[in-house]
This record gives sequence, C-alpha cells and structure tokens, in this order.
Amino acid sequence: MANFSAHQLSNPRANVFILVNLGCEMLYVIDQRLKAQQIAQDKSIQVIHDVTTVLLEPKFINSLLEGSKHNNAQLLTADHCKFMLNDIATCSLMRLDEQSMSKLWNLMTMVYKWQLFVSRHRHHLLEITFRHLDAVNRLYADAKINMLIDFTKNTLLDFWNASGEEAQLSIYQTNRAWLQCFNTKISLLIRLGFQAMDGSYFKDVDQDYFTEYVETAGDNIYAKSAEQRERQEREPNRMDQLAAQLNINPPQGEDLQPINARQFQQQFEQTFGNVLFNDPVASSSGCEFVQLQPLSPSSEKEATTMSRTGGALLNQNLLDLYSKMP
Repeated sequence: MANFSAHQLSNPRANVFILVNLGCEMLYVIDQRLKAQQIAQDKSIQVIHDVTTVLLEPKFINSLLEGSKHNNAQLLTADHCKFMLNDIATCSLMRLDEQSMSKLWNLMTMVYKWQLFVSRHRHHLLEITFRHLDAVNRLYADAKINMLIDFTKNTLLDFWNASGEEAQLSIYQTNRAWLQCFNTKISLLIRLGFQAMDGSYFKDVDQDYFTEYVETAGDNIYAKSAEQRERQEREPNRMDQLAAQLNINPPQGEDLQPINARQFQQQFEQTFGNVLFNDPVASSSGCEFVQLQPLSPSSEKEATTMSRTGGALLNQNLLDLYSKMP
C-alpha cells in the first residue's frame, strides 16, 4: 500500500464491498446468536431473511454503486457504516443493545480484516465477497433470497469488470486500508491461532487447517470452527497427540493431569482484561458478547408488517441517508 496515494486508498467505489462484506459477517454472528439463545426456528428464519432482504435490497445496492461514481463521492466513514449496519441489523424481530452492537462491530471488522490480510490479489476481494454471499444463501435459503444473492453477485461482477484493472486494485487496497484502524482482540481468531495477543495477525500458521481457512476466506468462520472442533473431538488419543506435539514426557508411572478449566479461564481473563467465555454455548462460536433481545408483542407485530412490505420504510431511510452524503 506504500505505493498508493491517499486518493487511491480512499476510493468511494469500495463502499459497496465494505458494506456487503461486513453485512454478511453480521448475518453469520446473528445466526450463531439466534441458535445459542435457542430462538424458535420460525423466528430465526424470519430474522435472517429480513436482515438479508434489507442488506441486499436492489435499490440500496444500486444507490451505493451509482453514488460512488459521482465526482464528489466520498468513502464511507466507519461511523456511517456502523450506523447503517445497525439499522439493517435491527430491522426485524430482534434488537441489540449498544454494548452488543459494539461487540458485533468488532467481530465484523476484525474477521473481514483477517480475510483481506491473508489475501494476495485484487481478485481475492471479489472471491471473498462471493463466498460471503453464498454462505448467507446457505443459512436459510428460499426463492427470494436466491434471487437477491444472484442479483447482487451479477451486479457486483458487472461493476467490478467495468472498473478496469487500476480501479480494481484501488478498490481492493481501499478495503484493506479502511480496516487498518481496527485492532481488537477476537477470542475466536486467537483460539484458532490466527491472531496474536497484541491484536496483530500471524502471516503463517503451522497447521493444516490454516490453509483451509485461507483458501475459503469469506465462508462462515463460526460454523467452520465448530465443525473443526467436532472433528477434533472425534479423533482418538487427542491428549496423547497434544502431549507429543508439545514434547511432554510425564514421569514414569504418572498420567497427564486434566487442565483445571476454572484456573485456565482465570489466567486467560487476566491476560485479556475481561471475561471471554462467560457463555458456554456461545464460546464455541466466538460470538459470546453479542446478545439479541426479542421485541415486545406490539413492536414484533410492527416489524412483521414491515418485513412483509420489504422493509420499504427502512430502505428509503437508508437511501435518503446515502443521497445526502457529500
């Protein structure tokens, strides 16, 4: 990025990629929390469908694309993106308090930042975006969501191809530069061995699964890590394998002692300065801080009515907001 000017690293054509990719990461977290909080499946489906419908509303996507082509267009700030995604996240039956939205924002930005950190080519941005969209489509697919996903992919592909190589590289580098200010420690990334204790990322990890995560950057990292844990738990003699890797030789006649979970957590909390594993169900997904709050019956009825009309009011508010940006 050192060879790029400040103007090239603030290309407003990056806006749509920032919002769509962060929005998809947001959907992953919401889906995990709905499951962890044991929300009824019909309501979970409605929440995911409502948020996806608003995020990928064709008029909204087109407004981002067309707005970024104006001579006075500007790159969205972090505050703008957070405000818009907060509105999108709360367009359905569930709400997030300020603290949960802040934690959700940290998860979105840091996981997306890691995905671009391990990328090596401008076209990887498009691949990551398409993987995000495909993974969202797999959450609770139906005909309407399929159409929205296809529309978004085709629209972004046309926009990308029409931009040309120089602009594509500028869009890619703008996405990476935009994320540089975020440096939060994420327990999931640390447990996977991808993030250091100072918040930076490891460029290479000496584990087979690292390549799998890199090659599928953009997939649902929470679902993938859960699957990895299940595979590991099914492996025989995992403690023996771990001891061998660490070159641990127990004294003759003594067995390896189990780790005291509470003591380990206390040590871990002292390192991080806060509790990372206060929700046993959520800790496996890395979304332990984010809490969704159900609406009151009257508010739920209003949200349901709005979702049936395609979230028109919220979409118009977002369109109006973007149209007023310099």
